[in-house]
Amino acid sequence: MSEKSEKEQEKQEAAEEREETEETEGKEEKKKKKEKKPKKEKKEKKEKKPKKEKKEKPIKTKKCPACHQDIPKKAKNCPHCAAKQKGNPVPLILAVVLALLLAAGVSVMVFHFPFTPPFSLPFTSKPITETVLGQGMELTKKQEAAVTAVLEECGFKRISEVRHASSTEYSTFYNVNDVDTIRFLDHADTLLVKITNETKEVETITYQDMDIYLNGHLIVPITEFYLDAATRDVYLAATLTAVKARLDLPETAEFPSKSSWRYTMDGENVTVESTVTSKTNSGEMETCSFLAKFEEGSFVSITLEKPDEADTSGEADEIDEVGETGEAGGGTN
Repeated sequence: MSEKSEKEQEKQEAAEEREETEETEGKEEKKKKKEKKPKKEKKEKKEKKPKKEKKEKPIKTKKCPACHQDIPKKAKNCPHCAAKQKGNPVPLILAVVLALLLAAGVSVMVFHFPFTPPFSLPFTSKPITETVLGQGMELTKKQEAAVTAVLEECGFKRISEVRHASSTEYSTFYNVNDVDTIRFLDHADTLLVKITNETKEVETITYQDMDIYLNGHLIVPITEFYLDAATRDVYLAATLTAVKARLDLPETAEFPSKSSWRYTMDGENVTVESTVTSKTNSGEMETCSFLAKFEEGSFVSITLEKPDEADTSGEADEIDEVGETGEAGGGTN
C-alpha cells in the first residue's frame, strides 16, 4: 500500500508541475501580445520643386497711321502723338449682316416678303427646272406643271423654244414655240405668251394679235393656224395624184423634197405649191410649177404652169375637178 500511495503522490506532483508550467507559458504569451509593436517610421515627404516662373507674353502691337510708331494693338489713342485709332470694322459688318438676315426672316414668316433684299436667301429660293420651258421662264416644278397644262390645252406639243420678248412691272412676254409651230407656222415670232411676274400664271396667249387663250379660257387652238406634218402629208398625197393625172408620162415624174413644198392657209382654204419634172411625149424633160387648191379639206382645182408660158403669155392651164380625187384628209386641224 505504501508503494501505491507513493506512486499516486508522484503522479499528482507531476500533474501539478505541468499545470504550473502551462500557466507560466500562458502568462508569457499574453505579455508578448500586450507588448505594442514598434510604429513604422513615416517616409519623409519629397520636397516640392519650385514652380517655373511664367513667361510674360509679348504685347501685340500695331502701327499708328499718324506717326507710324509701334503702339499696343488695343490702344484707342496713340501714346506718342495722341491720334485716335480706328476700330476694327469686321464686328460692325457682321452685326449689319446678321440684322439684315433677321429682318428678312421675320419678313418672310410674318409679312410674306414685303420688300426684296439685296441678296438671295437659301431658305426662300426654290429650284428651277432643267427643261426648256422652266429655264426660259424661270419656273419651279409646280409652276411649270401649271403653265404646261395651259399650253397643252391650247394645242402646243413639246416646247422647243422660249425667248424673252418684253417685260412690264407686273408681267413678262415670251415667244414660245413647239416642234411644229417653229417649222410650219408663218410669223412664229408673233406667237406670244404673257406670264405674271409674281405667280407665274398664264394671262394670255396671242398669235398676230389674235387671241388663243384669254381670261383662263381657250379661244381657239394654235393648230388652227398651221398644218402639222400629218395633215401636210394628206394634202401632199392628194396633190401628187392630181399632178400625175395631167402629165404625158407620169411614171417619169420627179418631185422635190417635202421641205420645198409650200402650204398656205386662208381660213379653211388651203393651197399647195411646188414643181415637177417629167418627160413629154417628144421625149424632152420639162419642169412645171403647179398650185393645188383645197376647200374644207376637199380638192378643188390644180394649175400647171410651164416656164415658157410664165415668161411669155402668163397663161396657165387650170383645171377644175371638184370631187375627182375626194377629200384631202378631213380638214386642216
